[in-house]
Amino acid sequence: MAHPEAIIVGGGIIGASCARSLAARGVHTTLLDHGPEPGAATPAAAGMLAPFAEAKPEDPFLSFCVRARDLYAELAAELWDQTGIDIGLWNEGVLQVALTEAEVPPLKSAVAWRRQGGFAVDWLSLDELRRLVPGIGPEAMGGAYAPEDGALDPAALRSALLESARANGADIRSERVERLLFDGERVSGVRTADGVRSAGAVILAAGAWSPRLGGVPGPLPVEPVRGQLAALAWPTGERANIVYAGGGYVLARHGEAVAGSTMERVGFTAETTEEGIASVLLTARRIFPALAGAHVTRAWAGLRPVTPDGRPILGPDPVIRNLWYATGHGRNGILLAGMTGDVVARLYIGEEVEYDLSEVGPGRFRKS
Repeated sequence: MAHPEAIIVGGGIIGASCARSLAARGVHTTLLDHGPEPGAATPAAAGMLAPFAEAKPEDPFLSFCVRARDLYAELAAELWDQTGIDIGLWNEGVLQVALTEAEVPPLKSAVAWRRQGGFAVDWLSLDELRRLVPGIGPEAMGGAYAPEDGALDPAALRSALLESARANGADIRSERVERLLFDGERVSGVRTADGVRSAGAVILAAGAWSPRLGGVPGPLPVEPVRGQLAALAWPTGERANIVYAGGGYVLARHGEAVAGSTMERVGFTAETTEEGIASVLLTARRIFPALAGAHVTRAWAGLRPVTPDGRPILGPDPVIRNLWYATGHGRNGILLAGMTGDVVARLYIGEEVEYDLSEVGPGRFRKS
């Protein structure tokens, strides 16, 4: 059998997107993934498309994130046509709500600089907020409304991306990759539990587990950060909404209120804790008091792959030829998944990319 042109290590949402985009451009692609690790990010994700939720003024990466959000309208339609899978795209807006007087000025300031940047964001007075979200808690003081933000179903998206990748000729295999293999300063393939697989290139998309792969050139500063989430019945009579407030959020999906999320540096410990879920529920019930009597139907945790500057590591290794990175997406893995696959594939086949990728380049953590 001919060697694949590209091996992708990792079958979460990022690896699946890369496989689909590469295969669609005629690249012979093999994706290797032995199944989700406990705490894998994709199965645990809430699925928000909210580039403004944690954005800072003059962040050059924000435009990239907004474009990543907008790409899903086209991608959702393509995936439906190719696979018949509905990824649950919902783009009716995301709210950031101030729950104290001290939170109002910085949130209003954020609305101002976002509008000055040409982005669709509005400040809602308390009356306007309550018309949009009648069940919002009594602590609410007003909020920022991004009407083009939204969410999707991460599990459906991954399934659709993998099905599309297969339809375009990608080989999806259940194999555990143990280490990278090199020929001088060129990657030559990988060693798996089943033997050696040679390749013209390797794309590392294993999330928080990326640095654990043998042979990875260092440093690769991606660490797991645990996020705990819980699901409750959505409040009766309340329209579907996504609300950030008090350091957490509540998202409506499939009749449930998905509430999250903690940010805990606990290594690869993926279990939920009573304290963590209690803190998530406390915030959720401040946002929607009607959730106070709702039964918790399930609770879970995921390990987000986080970098020191909060941005992904995306692109070719600055020293090792044919080694590529698509990892470290942190809390924005779902938001950036479609765009990541597109960018990796374009760069790989030599197409021009219209974005400045210096903010996400793998070389930014290497000592000169």
